[in-house]
Amino acid sequence: MNLPIVDLHCDLTGYLAWVPGATAMDVNRIGCAIPHLQAGRVRLQTMAFFTPTEPGSAAFTLKQARLFRENLLQNQEVFAPIRPQELEEQVVHGERVALVAAIENASGLCEEDEPLEQAFLRLEEIIRLAGPLLYIGFTHADENRFAGGNFTPGIGLKPDGEELLRYMSGRKIALDLAHTSDAAALDMLRFIDQNRLDIPVIASHSNFRAVYDNARNLPLELVQEVVRRQGLIGINFLKTFVHPHRPQILLEHICYGLEHAPLALSFGADFFQESGMMEGGESYFHEEHRNACRYQSILKELRQQFSREEMAAISHQNALRFMKRLWQ
Repeated sequence: MNLPIVDLHCDLTGYLAWVPGATAMDVNRIGCAIPHLQAGRVRLQTMAFFTPTEPGSAAFTLKQARLFRENLLQNQEVFAPIRPQELEEQVVHGERVALVAAIENASGLCEEDEPLEQAFLRLEEIIRLAGPLLYIGFTHADENRFAGGNFTPGIGLKPDGEELLRYMSGRKIALDLAHTSDAAALDMLRFIDQNRLDIPVIASHSNFRAVYDNARNLPLELVQEVVRRQGLIGINFLKTFVHPHRPQILLEHICYGLEHAPLALSFGADFFQESGMMEGGESYFHEEHRNACRYQSILKELRQQFSREEMAAISHQNALRFMKRLWQ
């Protein structure tokens, strides 16, 4: 029997907002198109509102929040809004895909030259449109007014980031470390602890640096911090972070996660549009992991080494436990 899937990160709303004429049925252009989600038995999908750090970022995030509400959630045959008090029913017994929103880059809350108060006002507007948010990531690859990103090593948490953390405390929204620099992630964790803030911590779409050395992958120190805080780590399917040439390394990331973070491991495949392919027409994903149909074949392969109980923990139980605790 196929297991239900909870996924912590995809970019479907960004695809719909960015590409003219895009639909959620575009199976050849995005790995989280509706038929792929259904074939992979995805029962809870996080829609991360992504924007680069550039002028217009805040408007682009609001556009995605409106698409989430007016396009995706209106398709009631396929999607359902997440119901925090009925998560088990939705995921284990439901037939539709429950949706929850998230913010991938806090530049989508506030332009670089706007007063910081605009970020808080827009955050409340996004919640009004999209419902409860699972997490907020402060950066994308580069630095912004809040913190340093994956590819700006040594740049840590900034004063505006400190204020955003204070604002998030107690609001039942997790902090996502997937795109922070190591320095920023460690600064954030120290700031949370020193100020006794109530903010859960996850890495929504991150692999492991010990398996493949890439700045986007988590070092052991941050893996241990997420585990200590009872967070989640979503396995990313992008070949850049799995291994550029060896798709089987995805299983090594999962095995490493089961060894070091068995109660934190989940999926965060990071499916986004392939309409702009890599140089030479190459896909961003290995064929074995190219869309949400592949979840069940990945689990089947893992069952040769691990128990059904361990596979259920990865596929949905760890994520459900975290979300129940977040929204209780």
